[in-house]
Amino acid sequence: MGEFLSNKREAALRVLSKSKLLAFRQCPKRLWLEIHRPDLREDSSGTQASFIVGHQVGDIAKQVYDPRGKGALIDPKVEGFEAAFTRTQTLLQANQPVFEAGFRAQGALAFADVMLPIKRGGKRAWRMVEVKSSTSVKDYHRDDAAVQAFLAQACGVPLTGIALAHIDSSWVYPGGGDYNGLLIESDLTDEAFSRGAEVRGWIEDAQGIAAKKKEPRVSIGEQCSAPYECGFFSYCQNQEPQAKQPLHWLPGALSKG
Repeated sequence: MGEFLSNKREAALRVLSKSKLLAFRQCPKRLWLEIHRPDLREDSSGTQASFIVGHQVGDIAKQVYDPRGKGALIDPKVEGFEAAFTRTQTLLQANQPVFEAGFRAQGALAFADVMLPIKRGGKRAWRMVEVKSSTSVKDYHRDDAAVQAFLAQACGVPLTGIALAHIDSSWVYPGGGDYNGLLIESDLTDEAFSRGAEVRGWIEDAQGIAAKKKEPRVSIGEQCSAPYECGFFSYCQNQEPQAKQPLHWLPGALSKG
């Protein structure tokens, strides 16, 4: 009976994407809204522009890490998530770069930007690269790498390292579609590999928030704009208590410079 209840509870758990986990890291309320009220989200033009730039840098990364075009691209939106996870396992038995390899374990999932095959002790192993459009490594990039490494290893991938590739601000485009040198890597292997227990805790806590029937009560604050601009800010702002007499009603308020 106990095993049946445990299996039923596990089946009821949502499988949270990496983006959902990072949303939880920013604000539990954001995670809850992402899951239960996505219709309330209003992404700014700046956020939408950053998505476009991110996709462009991702396309460039494919040229940089697979100049001969021998790699394989997984697209879960086209082939479906189940097929994407299955094809990932098949491709990881070969010796070609894999882009957007999918990993699902421990109640979470993620897709790795770049997986590069290497030989370690005569056996096939893999090096992971996460590609970002920023010009430096941010703290939330470190969280990102920790999640990616945890899920890949949980899926049994012989992962030897993980790096974060970001834009070199001093790079000058030479023309001709040559983007070599645009991306520089920062190795995050030791740090990411050491945070497995931490990531497991994020997943458990995020699952608890996702299972709540009501949204968490969180006041607006610095987390509304850092590390990401939250698309639910307007909704949350409208929930805040409104002053009966706004500041601009105060005598002399308009005359002060």
